[in-house]
Order: sequence, then C-alpha cells, then structure tokens
Amino acid sequence: MFQAVKNYFSEFKVLKSASKDFWIINGIQFCDGLAYFSMILSFSLYLTTNCGFNDIDSGAWVGIFTLYITAFVFAVGSICDTIGLRKSLFIGLLMLSVSRLALGVSPIYLDGEALDWSVKGAIIIMALGTAFMGPVIQAGLRRFTSKENRATGFNVYYLLMNIGAIIAAALVLDGFRKGFPSVAHALEGVAPSGLVSFLDGGFGDVNGNLAILIFGFAMSVIALFLSTLINEDNYAEESERVTNIDPNRRPLAVFFEVWKEKPFQKLLILLILTIGVRMVFVNQFLVMPKYYTRMLYSDFELGLANSINPVIIVVGLIVLIPVINRFSTIKLIIVGMAVSAISLVVLAVPIQWIMDLPWVHTLTQAYVFIIVVQIVIFAIGELIFNPRFMEYVASVAPQDKVTSYMALSALPMFIAKPINGFVSGMLIYRYCYDGIRPKVETGNVGYMDSPEFMWLIYLVFALMSPIAVMALKNYFNSNEADKQKAQKNMKKEGDVA
Repeated sequence: MFQAVKNYFSEFKVLKSASKDFWIINGIQFCDGLAYFSMILSFSLYLTTNCGFNDIDSGAWVGIFTLYITAFVFAVGSICDTIGLRKSLFIGLLMLSVSRLALGVSPIYLDGEALDWSVKGAIIIMALGTAFMGPVIQAGLRRFTSKENRATGFNVYYLLMNIGAIIAAALVLDGFRKGFPSVAHALEGVAPSGLVSFLDGGFGDVNGNLAILIFGFAMSVIALFLSTLINEDNYAEESERVTNIDPNRRPLAVFFEVWKEKPFQKLLILLILTIGVRMVFVNQFLVMPKYYTRMLYSDFELGLANSINPVIIVVGLIVLIPVINRFSTIKLIIVGMAVSAISLVVLAVPIQWIMDLPWVHTLTQAYVFIIVVQIVIFAIGELIFNPRFMEYVASVAPQDKVTSYMALSALPMFIAKPINGFVSGMLIYRYCYDGIRPKVETGNVGYMDSPEFMWLIYLVFALMSPIAVMALKNYFNSNEADKQKAQKNMKKEGDVA
C-alpha cells in the first residue's frame, strides 16, 4: 500500500516543468467544481422546497437544464475552437456567476409567477455557462501539458475534481444545511455568538439551499478572475501548435467538419451506446437525494453519503491506476460500465431479502446497508471507466478540433441527464413518493409498486451499454488506427502544399 502511494506521487515530479497556466486552469476547474457539485446534489430539493415545484416538475426542470446543456454543447466546442480558450472561459463563467446569483436570491425577493420565470430563465443561462466549462478546461489541460507530463496532468485534474466533490458534499452541502457543530463547540466563548450559532446549526434545509447557490456565485467570481490570468498562446508541446487555421472560418463550419470525420462518427456511436450506464451516474444526484430522504429520514446526511464516492475514487486513483493501466482502453471501458450497472442490483432486490441478513435488524439498517454497498460498487466502476473514456476521446481528436471533440464527448452524460430528468420524475412519483416509508414498514407495498422495482427498471437500461459496446469492441479498437492514417494523410497534404 505504502509503495503504491509512493509510486503514484513520484510521477508528479514531472509537473515541475508545468507552466502557471496549467495550475490556473486546474484552479478554475476546482472552484467551478465546488460550485457545481454542491449545487447539483441539492438542486432537485431546491426546486421542490424553495421554488414550490412538485416532484414531476422538479425532475423535468433538472432534465431541461441538462437538455439545454446537450443542445449548447454541440455548438460550444466549435465556438471555442474559433474564439479561443480565454474568451470561452470568460463567457462561460460570467453566465454561471449571473445565473447562480439569480437562483440564490430569487426565492428571497420573488414569489408566484415572477419567481417561476426568474428560476427557469436562470436555469437556461446556467446550462449555457455549464456547457462551456468541461470541454474548454480539458482542451486547456491538453494545451498546457507536454507529452512527458500529460498523463500525470490529467491524473491531477481527475484527482482535484474528486477532492472538490468530497469538499462540496461533506463540507459545503452539509455545512450550509446542517452546520459544523464540532467547529462551533471549539469556538464557544471565542467567536461572536451569531457565528457560533450558525456553525452549530447551519441555515437549515430551506435557507441552506440558497446559501449553497450564493456560495457557487462566489466561486464563479473567483474562477472568472483566474481566467483573466491565462496565456492561451502557451503551448507546452510546440508540435501541437496549430498554425494553418483559416482566420475567417466560422464555428458552424468547424461543427460540420467534425461530423464528417470518420473517427468522430465512431466516437458518436460509442457515446450513444454508453447512455444506458450514464443514467446510473445521473441517478447519484437526480434520484438518490429523494430516495435517501424518503426511505430513511428527511434530514439524512446527503453530503456525507455523496462524499463516499469521490473518497473511493481518490484512494483508487492512488492504488489501482498503476494496475488497471495495463489493460486496453476499450476493455476497461466495458468493465467499468458493467461494474457501475451491476451496482444497482443491491437496490433492486426485494428489501425483505436484505432484512434476512444476520447483521440487519431494522428496516433503516437494511436501507443504509444497500445504499452504502451501491455507492462503493458504483465508485469502483466509475474509477475504471471515466479516466479511460477521456483517454479514448483524446486519442481520436485532431489537433485543430480538440475542444470540439471534448465538448461532444460529454454528450452521453448530458443526453442521459434530460432523459433521466423526465423519467425520474415519473418513477419517483410512482414508486418513491413522499410517505411511502410507513407503507413499506407495514408491508402494504408489493414489489411491483416498490422503490426496488424502480431500480430494476434502471438496471435493465444500464446493462444494455456494456453488452452493446462489448459486441462492437473490435470496431472501436480500430479508431486509433484510423487516427494514425488521418495524420499521415494530413502530413502528405502539407508536404504537397
């Protein structure tokens, strides 16, 4: 174990040569990650509790939020490849700042139809801002890392992303909603009584949701400042500097160029086939909060539960990456998807089976057990799947269309979100409605009407992804060969010119 940790961190010495732009882009990602992860974990609860949306409407508008990201992300990559990294970051972060502030203060000052329109408008603006961030940051990481330190650079990126998720879940989310009682007790008699009172109890469920969004606004402002410090002309690998781009080309032209390329067409098929398992990823923030609070108790520690996943990923990155890196990319994508899908099995089995386990004595213990087991299995699958999926996308992206490919690689998640947004609202309304727990306790809910049946439906969808990709494994493995052939053709055309 110690040697694995030592070997992992010994790789970071290659980052001594990394420029300040590499660290700035990671700082932007970290700040935005804190804002995004803390917001998304409580978003459906915010729409219901603070804005008066019912279960179906809140699920639908989370779906609409991600549906607009899906629509915007098609164009964002081509726009960024045209206007550059710095302007793209500035535009995206400006929209995120405005929208997060609007969501945080609108329920305080508005009500009725005015609140309704303000929230919906802010959601759409936030979707556009969100669409800019992922692909631009990943394209920046590629630009600011050399071939020598790129793998380690992306390792740092994924590591910091999950550390941010841990902080967002365990500290920001629960901190604003429930407070920091241990800190409060340590400050008694030293700090002002108002501060101690807040730290001891937080803002509560209602005001805590608003505080999380205002915190997100503050993080966006910090990231916005950092974006002004980036030197986008800094190419760590000079051979990747693109010098033959037509200055008059338009984003729409780049967009259509990408769609005509054979490597992207193969990538698109892979993206579509992963949608089933991506719904499991989306469930972690869309379905789980209401499932947790309705099957256990209303003040369930959402942040603590959602911090388990990134903690496992951070540990796994240190311990397992040196081992799993020995296997092919497509094989690991299939294994990762399969493990993530199988995590739903423990949620889909009849709860009475769990009650028969010798260490389970109450219904609450049964639900806590299956929730923790599902989170752990899912995290292992995500650890195997996500880094290699990003690697696959990077391996087929041409140098002059990196952001376009990175943007479109996010499609499976952003397509799964709106689908699951609409579907989840109906399934929660049917199988996990408010007040179902007492009925389960009295045995008045059959399996076909239970939350476990809802998870069985999701399990069937999720298993389709690894099965489909496995069937086409050889087809996707040929993508690297296609890329090398395309690069040779481009070199020949350059020599002729």
